[in-house]
Amino acid sequence: MGKLWGKKEDNELLGSPQETMGFSKEYSSLLQNFIIRKYDFTNLNQVEDIKNQLLKRKILIINAKEVLENVDISELKRQIEDLKSFLRENGGSMGRLGDHYLIITPNAHVKIAN
Repeated sequence: MGKLWGKKEDNELLGSPQETMGFSKEYSSLLQNFIIRKYDFTNLNQVEDIKNQLLKRKILIINAKEVLENVDISELKRQIEDLKSFLRENGGSMGRLGDHYLIITPNAHVKIAN
């Protein structure tokens, strides 16, 4: 059976979890910390706050049920297009989770596979 964890000697793990799992130190220094946060999207004025949250390396799981029920759909589509443009500029991505939820990632380090 092959080794799952890299080790210096028999019982000693390498310096970090990334090294232990086989990532080089150079790669480890590129890793960023991200926070996953639930976000209740209740009105269109929150689009700028959503962008700010993404700039702070937050992965957002957005509950859009209330905004879908209470706003003009054409205005919502404009705001979503603005958000998509922001994501394209920053390398982020967006995906749907069911009928009322979106997941939005902040940059190219975290992608959503559709």
